[in-house]
Amino acid sequence: MIQIAITDDHTIVIEGIKNMLKSNKEIEVLQSFENLKDTFENLTNSVEVLLLDINLPDGSGINACKELLENHKDLKIIALTNFEDSIFIKQILKNGAMGYLLKNTSKTELTEAIKEVNNGNRYLPKKISDILLNDSIGIENSSYFIPKLTSREKEILALIIKEYTTDEIANELFVSNKTVESHRSNLMQKLGVKNSAGLVRVAFEKGLV
Repeated sequence: MIQIAITDDHTIVIEGIKNMLKSNKEIEVLQSFENLKDTFENLTNSVEVLLLDINLPDGSGINACKELLENHKDLKIIALTNFEDSIFIKQILKNGAMGYLLKNTSKTELTEAIKEVNNGNRYLPKKISDILLNDSIGIENSSYFIPKLTSREKEILALIIKEYTTDEIANELFVSNKTVESHRSNLMQKLGVKNSAGLVRVAFEKGLV
């Protein structure tokens, strides 16, 4: 039986996956976590496959993926997310993830992905493969490509452009500093920059503000 764990900050997602797999005699949900801290501290070596959300309250699953694999040599990771941006897909695959699933995945697809990844094979649904293909032929790399930003990311980007600090953004939007930093990290990944100055530059170049 394949032992898996889930890291997602939405209880409804965790419970949904458990329900999908509860009748499966080949896969067992051994552990579940709602943040990266608990995952790093409590993930056991018995877990063979980890379903990892990309956007978590205390950090980026993309960055955590690499460190988790360093700590657990035999672990296989599948990204489980709502993000369809090619830059996210490529970055987490580069950091060692073996699969990439959207949260609206079917029971059949989820089961197949876990089995394939556990056998050492990469698993990408057709939709994700198509996104990477489009990117490889330059569709998303053109200067006209505008990344999809969530409404919260747009709010934070607007405040960054106004030179608000992390504390000021958190106070303005009534969220934690960690949440602001998580969104900032996602923005930098989506826009392909390394700092806030880069965010401002690309935001103006692409007409995001």
